[in-house]
Amino acid sequence: MTATTWNTDRPWRGIMVATTLPFREDLSVDYDAYAEHVAWLIANGCDGVVPNGSLGEYQTLTDAERAQVVRTAVAAAGDGARVMPGVAAYGSAESRRWAEQAAEAGAGSVLLLPPNTYRAEPAAVRAHYTEVAKAEIPIVAYNNPIDTKVDLTPDLLARLHGDGSIVAVKEFSGDVRRAYEIAELAP
Repeated sequence: MTATTWNTDRPWRGIMVATTLPFREDLSVDYDAYAEHVAWLIANGCDGVVPNGSLGEYQTLTDAERAQVVRTAVAAAGDGARVMPGVAAYGSAESRRWAEQAAEAGAGSVLLLPPNTYRAEPAAVRAHYTEVAKAEIPIVAYNNPIDTKVDLTPDLLARLHGDGSIVAVKEFSGDVRRAYEIAELAP
């Protein structure tokens, strides 16, 4: 299902948990423990999970490990719609590849930071989200200007939504007033 046909009125209810990733003593990923953790979160009331979060351990994983984390989360959640992997990467092409992998694994959506290796201007941010949207999986923009130095302002988020590139936002600027502005510009 594409971002343009997906339920953009209210895609989730409740809590999507950014998961931690257990490692064995040899620093290999403990996929069995991770699957148990995801299943436990779902069984105990969480509405979904966010593997490979933007500031998490995924940055130290190999490509194969990162992909397996997503497959493990989808299988353990029992419903891929409850899984929203982070697909942040240094470039749009790599983020798109991660979004495609998430879609192939059965995830219901992805969480995407703006370009974060430079202070991207609005045109570059829009191009980034447009490129990743080609993966045809719903994208939740992640606004974290403290860490990325790129601010997805309410106006820019409205443009991204109008472009069909995003269906929602994880707003982490620290300004609670933004929720009202975003709701007005891109309900």
